[in-house]
Amino acid sequence: MEKQRFVDKIALVTGGANGLGRGMVDQLVKEGAQVAVFDIEDDTMEEAFAHNDRVCCLHCDVRDYDQVQKGVRDVIERYGRIDVLMNNAGIIHRQGFLECSKEGWLDVMDTNLNGVFYVGQAVARTMVDLGVEGHIVNTCSNTSRKTVAGVTPYGPSKAGVKMLTQIMALELAKYGIHVNAVAPGTSRTRIAAGTINDPERSAAFLAKMPFGRYGEVREMVSVALFLASEDASFITGETIYEEGGFSLP
Repeated sequence: MEKQRFVDKIALVTGGANGLGRGMVDQLVKEGAQVAVFDIEDDTMEEAFAHNDRVCCLHCDVRDYDQVQKGVRDVIERYGRIDVLMNNAGIIHRQGFLECSKEGWLDVMDTNLNGVFYVGQAVARTMVDLGVEGHIVNTCSNTSRKTVAGVTPYGPSKAGVKMLTQIMALELAKYGIHVNAVAPGTSRTRIAAGTINDPERSAAFLAKMPFGRYGEVREMVSVALFLASEDASFITGETIYEEGGFSLP
């Protein structure tokens, strides 16, 4: 029987049209939540959720401060509050340090770090104003502690998310708001398709994995939703590494 941890809860998922974000949306709905989705892939959102009356799709680019403010206001106007934020939107640019362009660096930082700050702050303000003792889960990455070559902006952006999570947790605890992060390794999503679909790269990567396989979306979602639920009622400021032991020495 499906757990029902989010009955009568209002959740917001950023980057919810694909991959890990879409898995979060699907599971939140299964567990009773009403879910708002922020994404810039309107057609993908429409295809995924158009016929689900428990999901509200909103075009929102998390890199744009003003769009975020409007998007959060729209969710509050529709549902009255936000109980759970899955602050998940993120991108990766595969550029080495010497080749990394200014545009590539800024795009990753704007999405992965600034976006988490913009959405996290906007939603936290509504929680404080409305007296909601909510849960915020930021999507980090194992590259926040494991050095990986060839994706120069990504690791620093996710290390920033880890520290921002701790700052948010410390400052929001007095309002009863929990803030944690989930840090997945390489899961079977579109963002990892370049590695997964290249036999040579895939074999080299899997040779470094203690379990010898990629993570599944459901495995990351399980950790993320645990942190978003009352099951994690005495956990805040933590980053949980869901990476199959990849960072082990």
